[in-house]
Amino acid sequence: AAMSPGKVCCLLLLALGALAVLVSLVVILTRPRCGPQRYLHGAVAADTETCSAIGRDILKSGGTAVDAAIAALVCTSVLNPQSSGLGGGVIFTIYNASTGAVEVINARETVPAESPRSLLRDCADTVFHVGARWIAVPGELRGYEEAHRRHGRLPWRALFEPSIKLLSEPLIISPVMDKVIHHPLFSSLGGRLCPLICDGQRFLRHGETFRWPALQQTLRVVAEGGAAAFYEGQIGKALVEDLRKAGSNISLEDLQAYRAEVSTALNVTLDNHTTVFSPAPPAGGAVLIFILKVLEEYKLRAASLASPQEKVEAFHRIAEALKFGNLLKAQMSDPAFSAAQRTAGTLLSDRIAELARQRIDSRGDHPLSHYNLLESVYNQRYRSMGTSHVSVLAADGSAVSATSTINYPFGSFVYSNRTGIILNNELADFCTTNRSIAPGEHPCPHPPLRARTNAPASALGEKPPSAMVPSILISKTGDMLVVGGAGGAWIISATAMAIINKLWFGYDLEGAIAAPIMHAEGDTILFEEHFSEEVRTGLLERGHKEKKPHLRMNVVQGVSREGKCISAYSDKRKMGKSAGY
Repeated sequence: AAMSPGKVCCLLLLALGALAVLVSLVVILTRPRCGPQRYLHGAVAADTETCSAIGRDILKSGGTAVDAAIAALVCTSVLNPQSSGLGGGVIFTIYNASTGAVEVINARETVPAESPRSLLRDCADTVFHVGARWIAVPGELRGYEEAHRRHGRLPWRALFEPSIKLLSEPLIISPVMDKVIHHPLFSSLGGRLCPLICDGQRFLRHGETFRWPALQQTLRVVAEGGAAAFYEGQIGKALVEDLRKAGSNISLEDLQAYRAEVSTALNVTLDNHTTVFSPAPPAGGAVLIFILKVLEEYKLRAASLASPQEKVEAFHRIAEALKFGNLLKAQMSDPAFSAAQRTAGTLLSDRIAELARQRIDSRGDHPLSHYNLLESVYNQRYRSMGTSHVSVLAADGSAVSATSTINYPFGSFVYSNRTGIILNNELADFCTTNRSIAPGEHPCPHPPLRARTNAPASALGEKPPSAMVPSILISKTGDMLVVGGAGGAWIISATAMAIINKLWFGYDLEGAIAAPIMHAEGDTILFEEHFSEEVRTGLLERGHKEKKPHLRMNVVQGVSREGKCISAYSDKRKMGKSAGY
């Protein structure tokens, strides 16, 4: 007998229901099991949870990895103004998944047309080089502009709107900012920032609030008028007037002449499997890759940490590689201006890595000259810690590693009341090479000018050497690590050790970044708090000389992809938290 229409309808509904359940089960069973705090589409690791979330929301709204990085950096300049901002500079390392190309946009600050010829003779006189004389021409916004022009998708203003909204509410003094402004090294300098973060002449404390209407207005103008509003418009004019009153020689012509530079990233393949991409000089990518190349031949693995003796041996080799790399940093001059520049190719050659390994024995008590592969003159008075890093991985596989800086915490400690901008002190970076600035000098065909010292002169438009190493690592199987650090002189050590922990020791991303590190300074080693006492003792028994850090602010942000699972980690040293979806 034929079934009634009602029964047919019921059977169809049951079949459709069973099919829906089956499809759901297939989706659930075939979906990658990524575990907690892991993501399938994209992620952002910035200094703060708020800025990571802003970057993530940009990705979710259809923005590119570059869009997300810019939005997160603008946010960071608001919430961590001691680290970065429009008065500083930025370096982007960008991986384009559709082309497979990796490029670097260098928007570091540059030497202005008028700089005191004798400025860098003052390098040895003080430990902290602050004040208007040390301000270089800011490049941050030109860097954003170039990155967005080449790789952006969302409207420019959309990248600024979340931070403009943040500035509508009172901002809270964070634990990190509180640590800086009340640290003995900086507290005597901070009075210049009182228009922003003081109650009368008293510095605000953690948890207290301040407002920043001048920066909000600047961001509104930039959001509508683009970078030109800063470099050619009313913001630039107001900024220059404030800087002139403070004692700087930066002119509107300096701002108008600024250009970001685009180049191919340095790259080296480790273990015939993973390629490291990092920025060329004057950034520190060549030094980072050199350190990894030296260590590559030692075949460091998780098994290298199996026993106390093996662990000490592994960290001894890392410590020695860091010492060699530390002495190479001063060679990272701007290749467009420095006749004495050692090419990145030399640093990345097998020959120089082998030379370093030949000098690594079982002892750590060698004189400084032992580590000087290029027989350079090392000047260890310079330090900087005012830096911020953002790592982004988008759903299409594109990635951005971006490091932004104003050099010292709060840069030059010069605040522009009219624009709300805190200015860098990047000219202090030339103290690492102990050179003098010659105003108005241009590169070849004319021979370089010389100051009254015999040191090479720094030139108009030159970018200072930097430890910044925004890096991207890609394996043959497509796994990826997007990583970089903040913390001035500690950046290369911190980033190198995070990579070593992840790539060779087999740590997960959080463990790789959170593990206490060591840093080389000259022929000495500085150990982070909570560093393995067993390893520290073993290294001291091998003759390594220990130096106690006065102020350590090393921070690393990272995003990794293994298979289809994405992990992101913002360093807890700066109270950071990542975001993804």
